[in-house]
Amino acid sequence: MPRRPQNTLQAPLNAILGTEANVRLIRVLVHADTPMTAGELARRAQLGRTSVYPALDSLKTTGIVEFIGTGAHRQLRLRSEHPLGHALIDLFSAEANRAISMVDALRESFKMLSPHPTSAWIEGVNHDERGGEDALTLWVVGDPKALPKITDALNARIGDIERRFGVQIAVNTSSRSEIERRVGAEGERFARAVLLDGIPPAALAAPVHSSAKNLRSHDEHDTRARRLAIAVAAKLERDPSLVRRARARIVDRESQASPGERRELREWLRMLDSAPGKLKRLLSDPGERGTRLRQTLPALDLLTPSERQAALASETDEQARTAVTKTKRR
Repeated sequence: MPRRPQNTLQAPLNAILGTEANVRLIRVLVHADTPMTAGELARRAQLGRTSVYPALDSLKTTGIVEFIGTGAHRQLRLRSEHPLGHALIDLFSAEANRAISMVDALRESFKMLSPHPTSAWIEGVNHDERGGEDALTLWVVGDPKALPKITDALNARIGDIERRFGVQIAVNTSSRSEIERRVGAEGERFARAVLLDGIPPAALAAPVHSSAKNLRSHDEHDTRARRLAIAVAAKLERDPSLVRRARARIVDRESQASPGERRELREWLRMLDSAPGKLKRLLSDPGERGTRLRQTLPALDLLTPSERQAALASETDEQARTAVTKTKRR
């Protein structure tokens, strides 16, 4: 415990950022485009409703957040006009940009790999058991004969990334068959992964139903990618404001992308500027262009894990659209 209290005028961040709940709530509000209810804020911050209200009352007292409206429909927003409002926005934006830059650096490390893996992704960043640097898991799936060579090449390249971003990166490898065996118990985990190279892990880990064939050919992989794209298109059609979020992610990636990737990202930006109907057709286009662009699908994170799983389990275009349209609008 502190030996004596500090002046709130000189040290207001003690109260504003004093608990993890406060930090989580401010983070969500900084990145929110519009005000939101306490329940939605708690969901996005992954906080229980019983713990979110004391934190919100504390933040309201500092003046950094405010309630809009009355009763059950009142919403919250970050007060950018607060003396520390823009500083906090810059702080949490820098935090988000660090994560984006780290992912881009990891993706770049796969550009010159030969052979390429079937799939590579990272899982959520968590503090290690000692409470020190962040620990990051990088999974690589490929031909068992090629995995040792791929792992050696990656380990030689990621040391610089660890130093630049202050993380620890553990490279784990697996064969395709091993991943498929772990699907039943860990499907949700694969849905949350961040793709670095190759086929999205959610497509690799999609549950195999008795009526579905095992994924073996490139055509079958693209069928699953197309289902995801159709679900993304349906979600963008329901909520056009998500286009802005997708554009922002692409612009952030473009600044550090290789020339080849930059061309594809600019093509995606042109697609997002299209009329909704045209964008919908492009995302589900079975032709060569649609197939090529679906290999990256930068808007995939617009889908929630449950929406991804439902889209991947679908067997028709209509089922893929329903996977999104039957969920509550967020």
